[in-house]
Amino acid sequence: MFKAIKKKFFPEYEMNEKEQLIYDVVKNLCTQEDTDLKVAPLSHKYFMVNKRLSYWVRLDEFGVTITNHKFTLSNSFTTTYHQMLLKMVEESIEKNRNEFEETVFQNEVELLHTIKTNILSGSAQF
Repeated sequence: MFKAIKKKFFPEYEMNEKEQLIYDVVKNLCTQEDTDLKVAPLSHKYFMVNKRLSYWVRLDEFGVTITNHKFTLSNSFTTTYHQMLLKMVEESIEKNRNEFEETVFQNEVELLHTIKTNILSGSAQF
């Protein structure tokens, strides 16, 4: 019941067709393993680069720009839509960084096992 009341007074943002297509493009690029996601922390810009597909995306506080070697599309948007795009990109970046951290941590665990084994066996090999 609370959800119904909340939805009535605070309806969910409904994207128009162009916004939905941009959202889908950004989302699909986020899911590609070979898309590089980068953040410029001081300027609050997010960059997506997929060289295989030849698409580059810049997301900043003013809008989104999608480009390749044939076209450039720029679009400004509302604050709500901007937050939706940012959240999706940030979650993708966080997921990638968590996977990286797990890999690094696993390497540290393996190194510690090697050190422990070397100490117990009396050798200092790595």
